[in-house]
Amino acid sequence: MNSIEEKRAGGQRGFSLVEFFVSILLTSIMLSAIYSVYRVQTHSVKLQENRLEAQEYARSTLDLMVREIRNAGYAPTGATCAGILIATTQTLQFFLDANGDGDCSDADENITYAYVALTKDISRTSITGGSAQILTDGNATKLQLIYYPQQTGATPPPPYCYVTAGDLVVNGVTCSGIVTANLGNIQRITVSLTVQSKNPDAEFGGQLNATMTSNADLRNRGLP
Repeated sequence: MNSIEEKRAGGQRGFSLVEFFVSILLTSIMLSAIYSVYRVQTHSVKLQENRLEAQEYARSTLDLMVREIRNAGYAPTGATCAGILIATTQTLQFFLDANGDGDCSDADENITYAYVALTKDISRTSITGGSAQILTDGNATKLQLIYYPQQTGATPPPPYCYVTAGDLVVNGVTCSGIVTANLGNIQRITVSLTVQSKNPDAEFGGQLNATMTSNADLRNRGLP
């Protein structure tokens, strides 16, 4: 009788203290592994979202600029417009007769795009002396404008230089000329814009940059 009771008691014996702590340790290790995988996946998704956000932001600003730049010098009624007035690496001013009234002095007919390094913004001014419209949100880190002449042969011409006359070789390539002396000959403008993500993750990638580039072929100057 006593042996049967002992066997029953032995069959109902619970976990020992050592087994209990081992089970807790194994459970903790397994939960930590699951959390690590979840954390990495979450940050990876966030990283991709931030990159796409920066790309879309840069693309929307770039599309606006290129759409207007293509119309530089546009004059459907034969108005005498200056076309491109200022062309530097980070500033472009041009005229067009947007409403076809024979002059280029109305709103949205004297347009200046410029990079404001102090605030990291792209500004747009639509008339001389007018208030600047800020197109970005303090997250534009670079704007680069490159100017090209009209292509007349099988080989695309090199861009114009920003340097002084007599120094027309940059990185071993002879430029097409000085841009300030050839404002009326500019046919294509390459616009490159770099924008930072607005929600950086310092632990996974930090501040992400997205660079978008597009070409604006001036429609008022016909191709050969």
